[in-house]
Parts: sequence; structure tokens; C-alpha cells
Amino acid sequence: MAPDLDTSPSARGERRRARTRGAILDAAEEVFRATGYDGARIEEIAERADVSVGSIYVHFDGKRGLYLTLVERAVELFAGYMRRSEDPAFTPLQRVLAGGDAYLRFHLEHPGAFQFLAFREPGHTALEEDDAVRTRVRLRIGDLLDRFAASIDAAVAAGEARPVDAARLTRFLWGSWNGVIALRLQPDGLRLGDDEVTETLELGRWLLREAIAAPGLRGADGAVGDRVAMPHIS
Repeated sequence: MAPDLDTSPSARGERRRARTRGAILDAAEEVFRATGYDGARIEEIAERADVSVGSIYVHFDGKRGLYLTLVERAVELFAGYMRRSEDPAFTPLQRVLAGGDAYLRFHLEHPGAFQFLAFREPGHTALEEDDAVRTRVRLRIGDLLDRFAASIDAAVAAGEARPVDAARLTRFLWGSWNGVIALRLQPDGLRLGDDEVTETLELGRWLLREAIAAPGLRGADGAVGDRVAMPHIS
């Protein structure tokens, strides 16, 4: 049985504030994605969210605060996908490969959030009051990278992966996967469509499996193939 809804004035007010914040963030994500940070206008965000311009300043202290909040939201959303890649039903090596699938699922299911995950400092001046947000983002991403590096070390310890510098490989993969997805934002001639992004990331996972798998998982021809199934997160 669901708990009774708190109908006190303070609880109702908090729910209204949460709905307003959510509507503003969703509208801002659309505008930033379409126009970039410099081209985004608070007035357009307010119109899409059906709120006043003043309401945005009350909740987020303007455009920069909105952008940084979207960065935090994207990082936390992506963290949920990475947790799913740590499924105990996977072998240690499969958990490493599932990290690539986490990137793919995040991109396909939340395409607007990627540009905030691949964080670029907005504007030209770093404001002192942003320090706490930027620090949280940096530490959260650092934690995600450390957890992924630990999954590589676990695969090595289990005898499923070749000995490798897990920290360096993690950062290489982070940059590579970000770079592939970022190609959908490039101009004509360089841009990849969603199907091409999917195929490219899957090729990258195949290359990772063939490169990192330990000798005991390889056949007579040196290939891994179906001896290690490609995992997909649920």
C-alpha cells in the first residue's frame, strides 16, 4: 500500500518547486542542445518551461547556474548506467565490456544529456560561487573513472584480462567513447548518425575484447570470439 501523500502546505510547496525546477531544466536542456551555451537565451527557456524569467533566477541564479545543474544531472544519470554495467551476473571481463554498452544506452536513451556529460566550461569567466558545483562534477566523474579502472583490475586479477595500466586504459576509453558520441554534433561530412554511432561503439567494444582478453580465453587462431559474449545492460 502506497504511503499517504503529505498534504501539508510545506510539502505541497516543495512539490511545486520540484515540478518547476524540473520543467526549467528540461526546457534548458532543449535550448542548450539546439543553440549552445552562448546562443541560449533565458527568455526562450522561460517560455518553453512556461515560467517567468524571474523564476529561473530564483531557482538557478541565471543561465550559468542552469548549465552547471544540467551537468550535474547528466553525470548522475550516467552514473546509474555505469552501475548497471557492474551486474554481478557478468564475468569480470564482461563488466569492463558492459561499460561500453552503458555509454551506448545513455546516448540512445538520453541524447540531449551527452553534451553536458562531456563537460565544457561555459562562458568566459569562472565565477567563485560555481566552485562547489564544478568540484562536485569533477569528483563525481573521477569516482566513475576510478570504479571503472577497478573493474579492469578485477578482470586482470581473475585471469580474464592481460595485465594493463587500468587508469590509463580507463582514460583512453573515456576519451574515445566521448569522442565517438561527439561526432553526432559535428558539421556535415564528419557527423555520424545514431546508427553509425551505435556501430562504431560496438566495433570499439569488439576491439577492446580482442585486445585485452587473456591468452586463456583465445582460440587457436588467437581470437576471442564468442568465448566471451558481448554483454548488454538491462
